[in-house]
Amino acid sequence: MQNPKIVIFNDTHGWHSEQLVDALHLLGITAVLTDLAECAVDLDSPTGMTIPGFKNQLPDAAMVRGIAPGSLEQITLRMDILHTLAELNVPVFNPASAIEHTVDKARTSLRLHLAGLNTPKTWACENASLAREIADTQFSKSVTLVIKPLFGCMGKGIEKVATLEQFDAIQAVGDAFYMQQYIEPYQPEHWQDWRLMVIDDQVCAAMSRRSQHWITNFAQGAECFTATVTPEMEQLAIKATQAVQADYAGVDLIRQQDGSYTVLEVNSVPAWKGLYQATGINAASYLAQALANRIAVPRTMTC
Repeated sequence: MQNPKIVIFNDTHGWHSEQLVDALHLLGITAVLTDLAECAVDLDSPTGMTIPGFKNQLPDAAMVRGIAPGSLEQITLRMDILHTLAELNVPVFNPASAIEHTVDKARTSLRLHLAGLNTPKTWACENASLAREIADTQFSKSVTLVIKPLFGCMGKGIEKVATLEQFDAIQAVGDAFYMQQYIEPYQPEHWQDWRLMVIDDQVCAAMSRRSQHWITNFAQGAECFTATVTPEMEQLAIKATQAVQADYAGVDLIRQQDGSYTVLEVNSVPAWKGLYQATGINAASYLAQALANRIAVPRTMTC
């Protein structure tokens, strides 16, 4: 039997892809690196689509590491490929549904809330007058808001506002307002949160991120440290991953002033370089094994 051959999708392949390729190679699995934007629907093909490196055949599994920004039409075509692979019983890690539940922060907030999990109070709308009214109401209660792009990552484009003057100075990205209640740190002026990597309902690694600023993303200069997680944190991260139907995720938790934890974000295409530097644990090996486990399950073709 030929060695399994999988595809890893990303618009920019680098350190993370290299780590995955090496980890998969140790398990006898070949990985082809490509971009969803390079794939096509092609009804002349036996599979109904073309994927670079897979002529007239399907990959044994697919891993999504990134999807480039694009128009609604472009994103729809890329998701068509992921949905079709899953419909042909190719394991997709993470599936399109998980990406749809997490790339849109409002959708994530809704999924967490409806699952009964702790997450900051959130408001999202596209009506500027309504958004201003919501903000005004919260400011009157001495609530500070964090305004984020609906689609965003690495702490970019995030603003903290406490007055209408500050709110009015904000230009909403894409004319959509996504607002969350700012969570005061457990220890005043001590900004810290936690990133837990969850793979197949297990926390494989965790770190704390500490910053001199209220934004604690590694990409924004936060320092990362190995962390011991409590059973409460572990279960919250696992349930958050399940709520968005993800096979693996990076879950960000913050400790509130009452000592409890709340879910800030769930990332279905998480980076782990900071996690590796802080803990020495390379999530790529765990991800590779999870993919190998999926490939080991016999696949039945459907029409």
